[in-house]
Amino acid sequence: MQQKKYGPIKLNPFSHFISVLRETQQRSLFSLVLSACFVLLVCSTSMGGNAGSNISPGSAGQNAAGVIIEHSEHDNATIYSITSKDCTIKWIARNSEIGVIKHWSECAAPLAEQMPLLAKICTEFFSKDKNAQAFRTLYWGRLEPDTPNGSRELSLRLALAAYKSPGWNVKRGKPKNGDINGFVKDLANRENIYPELKELFERFHKSIKFSCAEKVLVQKAGELPFFEQLKQQGVKAADKLPFDCMTWFSISADPQK
Repeated sequence: MQQKKYGPIKLNPFSHFISVLRETQQRSLFSLVLSACFVLLVCSTSMGGNAGSNISPGSAGQNAAGVIIEHSEHDNATIYSITSKDCTIKWIARNSEIGVIKHWSECAAPLAEQMPLLAKICTEFFSKDKNAQAFRTLYWGRLEPDTPNGSRELSLRLALAAYKSPGWNVKRGKPKNGDINGFVKDLANRENIYPELKELFERFHKSIKFSCAEKVLVQKAGELPFFEQLKQQGVKAADKLPFDCMTWFSISADPQK
């Protein structure tokens, strides 16, 4: 009997399956690697995207006195700020207005209690700001605070000074010379309604002067939030008094220092 000879069994289909499986695994591994790289790229981009925000990362620093210095790209300015309890005060020095500082405050404390905070801001500004020597104008903003938590001392002092001034007509609510902006400026300086600021700047060998008033507001005393204090000085509810304006101070080197 003739024996049949069997040739070697071909496993090509199975081998092909193994090959495909290995190729699929390799592709899956490659896809996982690509996915991981993509996630890392997105995270890196997100972290780096902060450079375009208002405050650049790493640009803010706080010194031992508690003053925070921030460089705002949005405002193109350096901001000096300090917070103590419910008080926050900021000085904004814009690079587009060298020599001009904008004062911002949210603080109901008496001005005398705010001065230590302002003194710390002044110390940082005069010692570290590259444009400190050019500082010539302090824009205070309104005397009447924009925020509910704000001091009304300067507003009260202006109203009371006008009531006592022979140059102010309390019935008409106008100065007798007709120039209300000039009247308020001269009155504020003559009656020194900002003694705390004068004392503050004297420490840094500077002098400060009320230099400009705009958009002066006049109202009946009885409608003002501090009428009770005015009433104690003889002011009547119907008396019309100035209580608010946009305020600028000029800053200069004190020749006596």
